[in-house]
Amino acid sequence: MISIVGVWYLIKDWRRKKAFKQSFPGIIYKVREANTLFSTLTGFERYFANADEKAFLNTYRVTREAILSDFDSMGLAEAEIEALKLFCKNFDLCADKRKDYNNEFVRFEQTKYAAFFAGLEAYPLSSDQTEAIIRDEDNNLVLAGAGTGKTTTISGKVAYLLKKQIAAPDELLIISFTNNAALEMRQRCRDFCKGLSGADTLEVRTFNSFGFLVCRTCSDQEIRLAFDDSDKAKCFLQEKFDELFLSDLSFQRKAINYLSFFNRPPKDESEFETRNDYLTYEQGFKNITLDGIKVKSQQEMEIANFFCLFNINYEYERHYPLEAEDRNPTFGVYQPDFYLTDYEIWHEHYGIARNGDVAKSFTTRPPYKTAREYYHAGMAWKDLIHEKYKTRLLKSYAYEATEGNLIRNLKERLLAEGVEMRERTPEDILELIKKSADYEEFINLIHVFLGLMKSCGKLPDELQPKKGDKRFRVFLDVMGPLFNAYDKHLKGIPAVDFNDMINHAAQHFRNGAFKKPYKYILVDEFQDMSLGRYELLKAIRIQNPGVKLYAVGDDWQSIFRFTGSDLSIITQFETQFGVTSQTAVLKTYRFNDQILNVSSAFVQKNPSQISKQLTAQLPTPEGHISFEFIKITGGGGREHYLRYRTQHLSEILGKISAEKSNASVFMIGRYKLNAPRDMRYLQNQYPKLGIKFFTAHGVKGMTCDYAILLDLDSGVLGFPSEMADDPMLNYLLQEGDDFENAEERRVFYVAITRARYKNYLIYNENQPSKFIMELLLANDSKNRTAINCPECGGPMIKRTGPHSEFYGCLHYPKCTGKVALANVVIS
Repeated sequence: MISIVGVWYLIKDWRRKKAFKQSFPGIIYKVREANTLFSTLTGFERYFANADEKAFLNTYRVTREAILSDFDSMGLAEAEIEALKLFCKNFDLCADKRKDYNNEFVRFEQTKYAAFFAGLEAYPLSSDQTEAIIRDEDNNLVLAGAGTGKTTTISGKVAYLLKKQIAAPDELLIISFTNNAALEMRQRCRDFCKGLSGADTLEVRTFNSFGFLVCRTCSDQEIRLAFDDSDKAKCFLQEKFDELFLSDLSFQRKAINYLSFFNRPPKDESEFETRNDYLTYEQGFKNITLDGIKVKSQQEMEIANFFCLFNINYEYERHYPLEAEDRNPTFGVYQPDFYLTDYEIWHEHYGIARNGDVAKSFTTRPPYKTAREYYHAGMAWKDLIHEKYKTRLLKSYAYEATEGNLIRNLKERLLAEGVEMRERTPEDILELIKKSADYEEFINLIHVFLGLMKSCGKLPDELQPKKGDKRFRVFLDVMGPLFNAYDKHLKGIPAVDFNDMINHAAQHFRNGAFKKPYKYILVDEFQDMSLGRYELLKAIRIQNPGVKLYAVGDDWQSIFRFTGSDLSIITQFETQFGVTSQTAVLKTYRFNDQILNVSSAFVQKNPSQISKQLTAQLPTPEGHISFEFIKITGGGGREHYLRYRTQHLSEILGKISAEKSNASVFMIGRYKLNAPRDMRYLQNQYPKLGIKFFTAHGVKGMTCDYAILLDLDSGVLGFPSEMADDPMLNYLLQEGDDFENAEERRVFYVAITRARYKNYLIYNENQPSKFIMELLLANDSKNRTAINCPECGGPMIKRTGPHSEFYGCLHYPKCTGKVALANVVIS
């Protein structure tokens, strides 16, 4: 048996070798062809991309499989054996060889083109920038931090491609996001490419203008743009809202339902671990009712809105007079939540669960050991007070809101008490809604959501709320009719909006109506990509399979969620587009290392942001303070605040003028309404200073010597704006960012990275932004204390009372904790 098997093996081996020798002329021909190609791919003439590797492996896979492992013992010529060995090594280790070669190629090109790169601008490009330019993978992502030279890098890439004749000017699609950025990019590209063939024909477009070009080329009819800016689109939505509200009873009820009871994302106090966590969250909302009363919680706001809508007159937290023997210092001055003035009914809304538990964030006072015990003792004391004074007490509970029955149950109790309910007229309600603190942000949310739907190609009926998300279901009841009215308006003109142009352009590429043999797509500010723009890029690449994508951006500066930008497109770049070379440009020339350290730490609190370690090329002078916190103290309302703000601005500008008389100064606000009304006066006072106002979004991409950040206060229209990060937007984004105030944190990062030398941060002492407190407590030792608030455990800040200074809770007036100066140790 062994002899038989041995003979069988010898015969089989003889036949295998015979077959190999018979096919060897063809094999050796392909091997030598492959070796020549591999030599060309690694010949330091160009980058060895993944597509080249795949093509090489696919072309010669059959040849590799045909080569026997013991070919060197088959009597072949030495030259043939060496050729086979080289081929097998190149094929089997192709990925590693490509990686090593590309690293060497980058260094080779940096040396070879050193003079070219050095001559593009007054200052030579950094090694980070030249590496980012030279790498030429199928997809290239350049992560460039604030002030690191994104425009320079992408313009340098264009010049490099033309210099090496890798592509002709008309084979480059260069995209930026705004008209100003596109103009700057076009000029920079043409400057960099002077003397190169076709440089004067280079075109840089915005996505919108490119979409318009494609649609205009492929359409037999004139293309009309319905709204050339977002403000006009918002005005249209406001008009349609008013029209539907007054003419459509069903829409009216749905709109009232949303704006009165669902305008805020639902979050109960029981969801927070500490009282400080809850108050910090609540600081972002003003909780102002439809009739303009500021209350302490979302549930109280819903109750007050119900009273308002049904003409039930009330007072909020009216003082309940007690005789001396009934005053209890443990529970403080008694101010029930509501008092129904026409019926002499007091109303308490108790924050307890159905089983009587209270939120973890609740606190206690001696002699009570637990928060639950303390809270229930207070409830019992209030019952006794009303029983003794023979006053009527109406009760409602937090668990009713959680179960979705708060308003229904309240209505039944009011009717049982003989309270008459008279609905306001639609005109009265509409007037209240339009005057309310949240109306403008509601229209903004509608506009943003509509744009996201169109960008994603979705209709309201196609969106399904997650289980238990009643708020989104109510929102869709309002969104649907407004979307339909908007869509009907566009079709009736007929016209398109910006999202339509992008979507239609993508379709023209898919069906072949628009053809252009692009070799490179170069996109600046890639962090602002939306799903619609992403689909357009995909459509171009389907038509041009070999086209390379070169994307430059900074996920830390992704601040246009309201126009549809989706952060996941850059943070998951390789997943979205395929094999990618990712390089980082990390030397910032804009600001000093103090601003860099503070801003980088601030933005990277969000773990979803890509980790980067920037370095500042601008040194910080010894003893220099790059962040100065300016608080406006005292009450007095809006006029008092604005008067003191102007006084502080004048003082700040005086300091700046003394340091640098011709300095550029940006005043930056979250909204246009933050612009100083005394701007002309301040400009005339310091005529040599270049003083300008920008919104935090409008200032992106710009640089100044000094920045003054205005009105860093809490609230819906504060900074952060709670509406900008509404969780409902996650229904239309590829990946929701669950980190609190994620978008607003990036907007604030942009604002504090505009100045070369110093940021001045102005805030209202009585309602400071959570961002200002985060920076202040982390970086300003004068305000850092070694103790926390004795009431809620939150941070404390120095305040000035009528008689003396003291440390008071940051969350005042929602928390009244205070400590005498003598008892505070500064860390």
